[in-house]
Amino acid sequence: MVDFNITNEEGTGFLADEPAAVADISTNITTPFLVLRNRREQIVNELFIDIKVPRWEDPEIYVRFKPVSATKLNATIDRRRKQKGDDWSLLANADMLVDSCVGVYAVVDGDKDNKLSLRLDNPNGPWTKFDPELATALGVDATRAADACIALYLTEGDLLETASKLFKWSGITNDEADETF
Repeated sequence: MVDFNITNEEGTGFLADEPAAVADISTNITTPFLVLRNRREQIVNELFIDIKVPRWEDPEIYVRFKPVSATKLNATIDRRRKQKGDDWSLLANADMLVDSCVGVYAVVDGDKDNKLSLRLDNPNGPWTKFDPELATALGVDATRAADACIALYLTEGDLLETASKLFKWSGITNDEADETF
């Protein structure tokens, strides 16, 4: 038996006569719910797709995307439609690529393990997004993120094809996307 001495404010000690019950709980208990929580976290962390930007070969340029939000998609379409103009649909698609973008990176000599930033001053730094740094690297003036996105894709068809791939991967069917646009 182990004696525990506890001292109160007056300095007199108390002696514990009986040992306290100790719960024998293993820290490695695995329950289905714990497994689900960990697996969900893993899935969320791996929920991205890297799509190669067409026509870029040296270096190859990729954009990492997270899934498209259907709620944001509908809001973006409504906002761009109200702005009118001939390019509202292209801008809505560009907005969705911008919103889903995790980062833009380059691959040199096919070395996909070495993903390089497009930052002019720090190729090993954090990836750019569709932002002023990407526009600067491309040598274009872009006042909006959508402008940097459009500049990267070179043609409207390339941008629309990428948006279509992203919508399909995100679980938004072509019929839904066609109906929306």
